[in-house]
Amino acid sequence: MKLSISRKVALLLTACLLVIFSGLTWFNLVIQRRAVMRILRTSGVQVAGLVAGATRDGMLRNNRELIQTTIDTLARIPSVRRIRIIRKGGEIAFSTDHAEIGRRLDPQTGPCVGCHGRARPPTVLPPGEEAYVYATDGEHYLGITQVIRNRPDCSTAACHVHPASERLLGTLYVDLGLQPFQAILMESATQMIVAGLLGILLIVTLLFTATHKMVRRPVQKLIVEAQRIAAGDLSARVPESSGDELGALARQFNIMARDLETARAELLEWGATLEQKTREKTEELRRAQEQILQVEKMASLGKLAAVVAHEINNPLASVVTYARLIIRRLKQHEELSEECRENMQYLETIAGEAERCGEIVAQLLSFARRRGGEFAPLDVNPVVEKALFLVHHKLEMNGVEAVKRLADDLPPVVADENQVLQALMALLINAAQAIEDGGGQVILTTRRASGGVEIEVADTGPGMTPEVAAHAFEPFFTTKPQGEGVGLGLSLVYGIVERHGGRIDLDTAPGRGCRFTLFFPEEGPGTDAREETP
Repeated sequence: MKLSISRKVALLLTACLLVIFSGLTWFNLVIQRRAVMRILRTSGVQVAGLVAGATRDGMLRNNRELIQTTIDTLARIPSVRRIRIIRKGGEIAFSTDHAEIGRRLDPQTGPCVGCHGRARPPTVLPPGEEAYVYATDGEHYLGITQVIRNRPDCSTAACHVHPASERLLGTLYVDLGLQPFQAILMESATQMIVAGLLGILLIVTLLFTATHKMVRRPVQKLIVEAQRIAAGDLSARVPESSGDELGALARQFNIMARDLETARAELLEWGATLEQKTREKTEELRRAQEQILQVEKMASLGKLAAVVAHEINNPLASVVTYARLIIRRLKQHEELSEECRENMQYLETIAGEAERCGEIVAQLLSFARRRGGEFAPLDVNPVVEKALFLVHHKLEMNGVEAVKRLADDLPPVVADENQVLQALMALLINAAQAIEDGGGQVILTTRRASGGVEIEVADTGPGMTPEVAAHAFEPFFTTKPQGEGVGLGLSLVYGIVERHGGRIDLDTAPGRGCRFTLFFPEEGPGTDAREETP
């Protein structure tokens, strides 16, 4: 079981207080016992003096019965165990224990050693030798010895039997029981221990309450808030209410939490930015891949178109030439049969369709060949104005309104004016044809872009589905009815933009029209793009 700081402090303080209190209690008890023993010795000497005074009258009269009665009466005092009067030779003359009267004591033991242990017995025992403690039968007693001197009034009394030259007549011995005093000492010690334990309990309780309020609560709050931070809630804070070490710890904790919160916000922002940039770069890579695939596809189709155009161009020219020759010869005859006239109409049809095939072949060759053109610095706004002027009639016929949003701060781009004009006219004609019911708009916008200029051609037509938009720049792909187009218009636009080192983007969806964005770089294409291939 883990102990809290407040409990550890309380237990440590309790142990320290118990040790200190035990030592102080033992020391106090020793001092108290010594003081009590001094008091008891003094009191014992006074009791012995009282006994000596009480028996003096009987001794002066040599009235043994009075002496014995007196000591028997004094022996009834609760603390008095026994009283003896011993003659000089060691014989017990009087005693509260009548059985020992007349018995002789060994002078070198017991109460006699105080005098007989010296070379010359003193008339007065030194302080500290008047009383001593001894034990018998498990009980402790205080023995008081008082020397009975031969006073002048004793030696001159009529009944006195001792001469005046005798200094000592005997000793008075009083035994006092220590049991009542020991009980008082035990009771006092018990009271001291109980009071000390109560004091320790009070101190520990106060200390535990103080540490609980001043230490455990702030630490517990720190633990709770730290767990919140560990769970991901970096808004956790602790009160900074005190100015001590715990308050400093709380302030540092809050600083750490704020720094973590700021760092996480920066990481999240950086992660979101990185995710956004990743999406943007992925989209750019996707568009670049699509452009690469489109370029490869267009290159393959261009090579195929060049081969096909070269192979069928001469036969078509022969068909047109011989058809026109036969028609001219037939027209030289004034009289022709009806059948000949019908055949001449067939020849006219053959010549017209052959010429139309020739035009398709010319468009194929224009698509397949990378014609150089005249590249020079060009302001695209006048080219946009010219393209609108040339197709203005077509737009009016279809009821389409042209809206211009041309920027004034455009830098010049290196381009072929005729090719850019051709591309814009093709886009404008496609937009006019897309708005079948009229009432729509074609919006031309020019703006500065990074490293070049963008020209945007947008219409309010029906738009394209994703499937159609995926093939919009492929040659011969068209959604127009048969006979109305061959599907080379957007392919030619793509080829023109690609020859200029730019790019073309299509943004469309069903119901929201088409938006073609043409980008032409300021520096123009490389030298290879300007050279005409045979």
